[in-house]
Amino acid sequence: MLEEIIKDEAKNFYDYGDWKQYDHTPSGFKDGLELQLYNHNNSTSKLFYLYEVLRLIREEYHKHLKVCKSKDEPMKCHQNKVWLKMIYYTEQIIENLNPAFDFQILRPELNTDLIHENLKKLSNYPESAKIYQSALDKLNEGINERNVLDDLRLSYELLLKSVLSNNKSLENQNSELGKYLKEQDVSAECRNMFQTLNNYFQKYQNTYVKHNDKVLTKEVDLIVNLTSSLINFIINNRT
Repeated sequence: MLEEIIKDEAKNFYDYGDWKQYDHTPSGFKDGLELQLYNHNNSTSKLFYLYEVLRLIREEYHKHLKVCKSKDEPMKCHQNKVWLKMIYYTEQIIENLNPAFDFQILRPELNTDLIHENLKKLSNYPESAKIYQSALDKLNEGINERNVLDDLRLSYELLLKSVLSNNKSLENQNSELGKYLKEQDVSAECRNMFQTLNNYFQKYQNTYVKHNDKVLTKEVDLIVNLTSSLINFIINNRT
C-alpha cells in the first residue's frame, strides 16, 4: 500500500507538478524533483518515488521515439534531449541514494548471494548471462516486472540449450533435462523434485508472463529466487 501511495504521488508530480507550469526545462524538473523528496523521510521511500518518475519519463520518451523524425539521431530532436537530460538527472539522484544500484534496498526478500554467485558462474554461458544481467538491470531501474520475469525465463532457457546441446524451447526440454540430471548422478528424488518445480515454473510463465501480463507484484520475488535456484542447480551440476 505504501509503495502504491508513493507511486501515485510520483505520477502526480510528473503529470501536474509546478515545474510543468513555471519551468518546463530539465533543470526546472530537477529542482522540483529534489524538492519533492523532502516529503519522504527515508531512502527506500525516496527510491520508490524516483524509480516511478524514471519509469514515467522513459515510457513517454520511448513513445515519442516511435514517431520521432530523428529517432536514428535522437540528439537532433529538442524534445529527445529534454527527456534524456531528465533521465540523466533522475539517475544521478538515484545514484546518490543508492551508489551501487543495489536492488536489495527495494527488494530485501531476494537472495542476493545466490544472484551474485550466478552472475560469476554464468560467465561461461555469455548469452544466458547477458539476459540474466538484463533482468537485474530492470530490477534496479524499477522497470515492468513482467519484463524482468520474461528475461529470467529466457536466461534459463538459453542456459538449458547450452548445457543440453540442443535448440529446444523450455517447454520441450523435460525429457532431455531428466536424462541430463540422471547422467550427473542426481538422486531420483531430487530429479523428480527439480523437474516438478521446472514444470510448474513453465506453467506459471506461460499463464502469467509469456502470453499475458498478469504478474502479481507479491509473487515477483519468489519467481526471481526460484529461477535463480534452477539456474544455480544446473550450473553446479555441470561436469
